[in-house]
Amino acid sequence: MKKFLSLACCSVMAFSLAGCSGSSGESSSSGNYVNLAKENDVISMDSRYATDGMSFEMIAATIEGLESVDADGNIIPALAESYDVSDDGLTYTFHLRDAVWSNDDPVTAQDFEYAWNATIKNPAAEYAYLFGSDGACIKNADEILGGDDSLDLAAKAVDEKTFEVELSKKCPYFLSLMSFPVFYPVNEAFAEEQGDQYALAAENMIANGPYKLVSWSKGNKLVLEKNDKYWDADNVKVDGINVNIVPEASTSALDFESGNTDFTKLNSTLVDKYKDNEAYTEVLEGYLWYLQYNYANEYLQNENLRKAIATVIDREDLVENVLKDGSVVCGGFVPEALATGPDGKDYRESAPEYFNIFAEDGLKAAQEYWDKAKKELGVDSITLSLLYEPSDPSKPAAEFIQSEIQKLDGITVEMVSQEKENRIEKQKARDFDMVLTRWGPDYADPTTYLNLMLTGNAYNYGDYSSKEFDTAMAEAANASTDEERWQKLQDAEAILMNDVPVVGVFQVGGASLINKKVTGIENHAVGVPYIYKNLKKES
Repeated sequence: MKKFLSLACCSVMAFSLAGCSGSSGESSSSGNYVNLAKENDVISMDSRYATDGMSFEMIAATIEGLESVDADGNIIPALAESYDVSDDGLTYTFHLRDAVWSNDDPVTAQDFEYAWNATIKNPAAEYAYLFGSDGACIKNADEILGGDDSLDLAAKAVDEKTFEVELSKKCPYFLSLMSFPVFYPVNEAFAEEQGDQYALAAENMIANGPYKLVSWSKGNKLVLEKNDKYWDADNVKVDGINVNIVPEASTSALDFESGNTDFTKLNSTLVDKYKDNEAYTEVLEGYLWYLQYNYANEYLQNENLRKAIATVIDREDLVENVLKDGSVVCGGFVPEALATGPDGKDYRESAPEYFNIFAEDGLKAAQEYWDKAKKELGVDSITLSLLYEPSDPSKPAAEFIQSEIQKLDGITVEMVSQEKENRIEKQKARDFDMVLTRWGPDYADPTTYLNLMLTGNAYNYGDYSSKEFDTAMAEAANASTDEERWQKLQDAEAILMNDVPVVGVFQVGGASLINKKVTGIENHAVGVPYIYKNLKKES
């Protein structure tokens, strides 16, 4: 079956997966455990520094924030049992429920105040920008991010159970962000006691969420057990989760067939084999894979060359005949099913499509751009490198993109394969010409993508800078009406796509197998990719 996610602007939709075949596998621990196969290991269990989807999943399984999302994508209370909003929409006051950490310390408003200030004041915290005007719009955040060490965030513990947050301007997706891990609490006393070992191993972390991490063999396996001290433990229906790191989807698929795995994603080479299996399912995820150009490359400074590369890729051929997993074409920089505008339409439905010219017409248009570029550059041939990671769907997509670009006479593409962590480090070091990279939305609004390309943004690895784009984004942020804001965002994307520092290639489809005895694996296109609180497994 295929389910598509439709996301309202300030909510996060989810798909609760219930499979139809396969047998329950034996757990490495006694009891009712769900066995998951995951391609990548956790990079960081520290909510202040994590940046990848797998880390977000495991952090969210063990720690809760002020808000969460349910299986239907609605924002629901988590540690904050209620909140108040001031008449001007600039002050949120959260009232915390009675909850404890797994070491019996109470969860307090101070845990949030400490975590948020520790994050925004640490240069190593890449997601710190989300506290500022590119994210939650918290008062003082922009000044702190700009280097003012004398200030604290306007987010304070009024008392143990009351947390007050002041905004610099209204933020329509503020509550959605409160379910994102960078806004989770940290127990100050425990974190300071652990020092630089905090969250590096199971013994160096505590939990306040539905599960606690009891074992982590890096690159191999994580074991989560039900946290009996969780405030809502009565509604956690499994004893735990075994998370096996299995880089090869073919291996995890065989494990599924043998009953040792309850859930695994499939790569493109396995879709045809399993697409008629009752256990097979697809969802449209929020991740956008896109090409980013490095402006330090003398050739890629040429706009016509960037447009030639963007146009020559037959995205329809890629998703239909190479990936085959429910992925869809995207030629812009904001994916579909992310956010609904004031007109009631999905952003992508009302915004133009870019570069989606297929087959012969696309090649013809791309060749015209390339011919102009050759004259402007004074060259007949060039060689460019393409950085990518050797996993699905990146590897087959990168190989397809290489073959498409090399249809332009005179362009050679050299492939640079690096595991995800190394790929990211190369991007940070600007050690690439082109890179196939991805972004998962942190909240349900187009700015979660468009803000990436603002001058100086930490994820603007190609060092694109446009006063026109920055101005359009500022105008959107300060728009007087929702309608004006939406139009300004589409204007900003149009500027971006005319300049082409990045170009969307495809939006990820998640082809998976799931055991019929397991329900409650909730897939979210925004924020935390998978939430496991509501897991159930028939014995």
